[in-house]
Amino acid sequence: MRSLRSEYRKNVVTFCPKERSTDGARLTTEETIEFEALDALPPFDDSGNIAWVFEGEPTTRREKRWLELYVKKKS
Repeated sequence: MRSLRSEYRKNVVTFCPKERSTDGARLTTEETIEFEALDALPPFDDSGNIAWVFEGEPTTRREKRWLELYVKKKS
C-alpha cells in the first residue's frame, strides 16, 4: 500500500536554484520550472501514445516546447 505522501511527491517537480547551471543558462525562473516539469514527464501522452519522437523534427507542442527551452538553456 502506498502512502498519500508518496503519491503526492510523485507529481511534484522540485526547483532548487543552487543546482541551476551558472554556465550562461539564459532561462528565466519560470522557464526553468517549465523545462524541469516537461523533462520530468513520462514519454506518453494522455492517451497512452508515445509523446516523444526520437528521430527527426519534434511533432507535438510538448516536444517542440521542450526543445525550444533546451536549446535556449544550452546557448
